[in-house]
This record gives sequence, C-alpha cells and structure tokens, in this order.
Amino acid sequence: MWRRIVTAALILLAAACVMYAQGRSITNFTVPYTSYLYDFWEKAVPSPQAYLPSRIVLGEDLQVGPLNNPNDLFVSPKGEIYIVDTGNNRIVVADRDFQLLRVISTFGDGDSFKSPMGIFVTAEDHIYVADTGGGRIVHLNPDGSLNRIVPAPQTDIEGVLPANFNYRPLKVGVDQYGRIFVIAQDLYEGFISFSADGQFRGFLGAPRVTPSLADYLWSRFATKEQRQRIRAFLPTEYTNFDLDSEGFIYATSHAEDKEEDEGGIAIKIRRINAKGEDLLRRQGFSIPMGDVEFPNRWSTATRRTSSMLVDITVQPYGVYSVLDGNRGRVFTYDNNGNLLYEFGYWGTDQGQLASPVAIDCLDKTMLVLDSQRRGIVVFEPTDYALLIWAALDAYERGDYYLAERIWGQLLVLNSNFDVAYTGIGRALLRRGEYAEAMKNFKLGNNRAEYSEAFELYRKDLVYAHFPKAFALFVVVLAAFFTARRLRKARRTAPAVQEVAATNPQRRGWVLRTLDSLRFGLYVVVHPFDGFERLKKERRGTPFAATIILALVVLTFVFARQYTGFIFNRVDLSKINLLVEIGSVVLPFLLWTFVNWGLTTLMEGKGTLKDVYVASAFALIPVILTVVPLTIVSNFLIQEEGAFYYMLMGFGLGWAVLLLILGATMVTHEYDFRKTIFTCISTLLGMAFALFLGLLFIALTEQVILFVRQLLTEAIHRT
Repeated sequence: MWRRIVTAALILLAAACVMYAQGRSITNFTVPYTSYLYDFWEKAVPSPQAYLPSRIVLGEDLQVGPLNNPNDLFVSPKGEIYIVDTGNNRIVVADRDFQLLRVISTFGDGDSFKSPMGIFVTAEDHIYVADTGGGRIVHLNPDGSLNRIVPAPQTDIEGVLPANFNYRPLKVGVDQYGRIFVIAQDLYEGFISFSADGQFRGFLGAPRVTPSLADYLWSRFATKEQRQRIRAFLPTEYTNFDLDSEGFIYATSHAEDKEEDEGGIAIKIRRINAKGEDLLRRQGFSIPMGDVEFPNRWSTATRRTSSMLVDITVQPYGVYSVLDGNRGRVFTYDNNGNLLYEFGYWGTDQGQLASPVAIDCLDKTMLVLDSQRRGIVVFEPTDYALLIWAALDAYERGDYYLAERIWGQLLVLNSNFDVAYTGIGRALLRRGEYAEAMKNFKLGNNRAEYSEAFELYRKDLVYAHFPKAFALFVVVLAAFFTARRLRKARRTAPAVQEVAATNPQRRGWVLRTLDSLRFGLYVVVHPFDGFERLKKERRGTPFAATIILALVVLTFVFARQYTGFIFNRVDLSKINLLVEIGSVVLPFLLWTFVNWGLTTLMEGKGTLKDVYVASAFALIPVILTVVPLTIVSNFLIQEEGAFYYMLMGFGLGWAVLLLILGATMVTHEYDFRKTIFTCISTLLGMAFALFLGLLFIALTEQVILFVRQLLTEAIHRT
C-alpha cells in the first residue's frame, strides 16, 4: 500500500517538476546563467537549473554596516552563519534567517583581530579564527570569549620548518578529536597540523610534484649557472578545505590544467586521511576539477581560462561542492566523482558572482560569499535538485525501489543525466535484475559497474546452460576431427601440389590471388623465408596486397563498431567512414613511397612494387588478432581486460616486427643496423611529407581565399 502512495506522490512531484521546467524555459531570460553537464566524452550537454539565486544579503541587511573585503564564510552545525569581515577586523554572526546575533571584534583583555582570513566552528560551537595579520589561531568559546591562543608552530628539529618562515595562517579546521589543521601563506609543505593541546605535530598532505620530462632533461644538461636560474619545483598551495563527519580533509588547490601532477592531469581536489594520503574517488567521466572545457553553447562562457577552485563544502552522502572563483560557478559531485549539477556565473548583475571567495550550505540552500559585492548570494534549490537529493537519500537508506523511481523521474526532466541511469542500474543490480542493470549502466556510460553486472549475468548463464553448451562443444569437436581426417584422405599428391606451386603463371589470376593470400599465412609465421619467396618467386601479387589492405581497413572499422562496450570508448555517433579509411590507407601509402624513395638512395634492392606487397603482407597479423579479439571483447569483464590488451598489443607488435624484418630488411637485403636506420628515416620522412602536405593545403586555402576576395571586390566595383 505504501509503495502505491509513494509512487503516486512521485508522479505528482514529477508532473510539478515538468510544469516548473517548462515555465522556467519560457522565462529563461530571467536566469543569469545556463546549466550544463559533461558527457562521457567530456562535452557540455544542457541540463535543467539545479539552483537559482534568490537574494543577496549585505552588511546593511544585517545592520552592521558595509562589509569590507569579507574572506570566509562558515555555517555551524546549529545553522548559525559566521562571516569573516577581514577589512573591518571582525566576525559577524547571524542566524539562519539572517538576523544578527552578535559581532565579535575584541576578545580577552581588549585584544582584537588583525586581518582575519578563515574561520571554523565545531559541533560544540567553539570558534577557531585564522588571524592572518596576528600570525596566530584564536580559539574562542561559544559566547565569544577567549579560550586560548594557538601560536606559530615551534620545533627544535632543524629543517622541519622552512628557513625565515613567516607564519601567516589563512584557513583553519578542527576534526572531531580536536586536532587543528591550518593552511598558511607561502607554505608548500601541505597543512600544518597541531594536536588538541596546540602542539605542532608536523605537516600533512603535501601535494606530490612530478617534473615534466623536458624539465628533467634540461636540469641534467644545463650548466651550473643555468641550474641556479631554474625555478624550484614547488608543490601546489592549498586554497581552502573542509572536514567531513569522519575527519577526512577535502581540500582545493591552485593547480592549473595540464600541470604534470598525476598523469599530466591537474589534481585540484583531494580527500586526505590522517596519513596524508589522497583517497578521493575519481570514477566520473572526468576528474573533479570544475570546467573541463569551455562550453560556450550551454554556458555562454566569457572567461576562457581554467577553473580556479577557491573553496569546498562537504554535504551528506559524500557529496561535495566546489567554488570556481574565476568563473563564479559551483560544481557539485557525488562520492564517486560524478558531476551532479553546476550553477552560478561570473558577472556583476543580479544573481551573478563578481568575486566569490567562500561557500557553505545551510540545509539544501547554498550560500556564496562575494568579496566584491560585499555580501552573501543565496541560492535556493529547484525541484530538480531536490529530486537528486531524494534519490541519494533513498539509495543510502537501502530503499532501492524508491531510488529507481526517483531516478526515472529525473530522466524525464533531463535525458542527458547519465548519473540517473547509473542510479537505476545500481537499484536493479541490488535486486538481482542483471540484464536490466546492464542496459542502464550502458545508457549511463558506466563501464565499471556494467562489468560487475555482466559478470553476475554471465555466471548465471553459465550455470543455467553449461550442460547444453558442453554437449554442443563435444559435437563440434568431433565434427572438426572427422572433417580433418576426410580432408587428409582426399588430399592431392605432393608432386602435383609442388608443380602447381612452382608454376603459378599457368593458373588464372583468381586462383593466383587466392594462392597469394593463402601464402600470407606462411609469411607471418616464417618471415625470413616467406618474404624472400614473396619477392623472388613472386608469390605475392599487388592485387592480393590491395585486398589485404582493404581487409585491414575493414578490420579497424569492425573493431570501432563492434568492440565490447567495456573496452569501446569511441563515440559511435561520430564515426566517419572516410576518416577511418584514410587513417589506415594514408599512413600505409606514406610508408610505402617514403621507404622506397629513401632506399633507392641507400642501395636498396626492392622495387616500389616489392615494398607495397611486402608492407601489405606484414599487416596480416592485425587481421588475425584484432577480428577475433573484437568478438571476444563482448564476453569479457573489466578485470579480464589485461589479456585483451596484451593480445592486442602482441598482434600490433607482430605486424610492426614483420614490417621491419620483411618490408625493409629482407626486401632491400639490409643488415639489422641499416634496417633500423632506414625505418627511423622512413618515419621522419613520413612526418616531413605530412608537414609539406598540410602546408600545401593551407597555402591553397589562402590562395583560394585571396582569389575569392578579388572576385568579390571586382563584382562590387562593377
């Protein structure tokens, strides 16, 4: 009974959401920004609005006068709002209705703040302030009276603290055990860690630095004076952080795109444990980093620079939101790193963010502190965002049926929401409906969890059909050996075969081509003898070589289209047949002509025809490995992918080896040293020929454009 009631309520809620979304689309010009998500290929796709600006709260609204360069914002567990008013050296405290509670500007025996920059409030309402100008952490009691001063870190161990270190704390946080963590200005060692009694315990979570290969080589070959001028490889500074209920530190950094941090990708968000290890899950389509590209169509982006994350806030269920200070956006991710929604936009108009510096949440309401506008911009959730939170809550409570229904309603509002497909797939997986779960994981481009569902589905099939499959296997095996024995009995005499093989000119070109293709299997197994006979006995024909090249093209097209979902990351909707053909034929022809052209100058014995035929026959391993592996890939799970990639690499390596040994070494009768030199020269020649071709195309376009402009000018003058 209760399920029917819940379903009816969801349908009514979905209908209300649809009407709301339709009404919003009609009046979209009133919203100062558009919303979008990133798909599997990291392209921006439109999304409904998750949050809309409702108001801006200024210092005048709080009756404390104008705020001056506010720098931090914190919402306590009780819902009280703390604003660090840096320019006025004070802390402004308001309740959840933005009614002023108190202003803290002095403490102790008339002491006052000196340019405070950060604040943290514990569950017991103890207040920790990063007093930047004073070089200290001020610990206040819930009533605002002084509890203690945590001074600059002190240690007797030489080399722990940087030389001439000027302690200027910027941000502060306290975990459930009372340990204090501080971000300090111009400190690259990570977080400063203090014990609960204020004793310095060292540094935590310093970002790992990986210099690029060019930097490393330059440092190895540079002179002593040049090395002294090379800048030090310094880790990235953290910009802000927040702590979750388990004491993990969620931190943002100033890392720039394409920085050599982890695999050449910028790591801008970390989840740090007590050992300083980064445990953030990055299983989304792209790593959590704000904007992945500049989605002009859906975001009307004007600032074409990377996202600069300045603050982070942790919410229930492992969800966290990060603030992009460069573009005024808020990106919200789930605990796996999937982008749930984004909102906000840079600007000075109503509802926009000019200089956002801090973010926090008050229940489901998002508060963004804008330093330039000197106030808090309040963002309220739409029904779309509330449905997302309802789905996360249902799944967390184990109500998978309800979670599936809510995710389904979200897909009505946003068909681009791949996370919703994943949510439905997870609910179905928990209920044992593996085939349906696989379908939804595929729609959501979730390969990891598709693999989990497929493994269980495959196991059920094996258990259900193993006896029949085994019997069929025995029958097929018996038929194979019977056919093989009958074939041996009817085989032609060896003498006749040898005569036919040594006199191929007496046979028709069709049979000769078939014989040439069949001989290709011998070539790939016996490369030295095979390529020699291919050249001297003319066992390979240009027509057979062309057929092999065409089969290689079809092989790659087949692999692109029919590789198993787990291993196929190609956007099938954007496959261009001409591009696929050109990606094989063009490099092959470049190799053939450049190799022949160079070897004519290096005493090569092979003709253009010999190089063409030998190069084509060298590609046979590609067909022999890629085609069966493409079929097999549809029956493998992710953990078995190592065998798939190993065999694929073996086949391609086999082809490259034949290209070196057969098309170069045997065909031109070179020694190994000269063969390697020729192959490297051929690759360089291909690159040069490609450069000349692109240059010719560019010049041709310029000439055509010039002629068109002349004709346009002549027409206008007449």
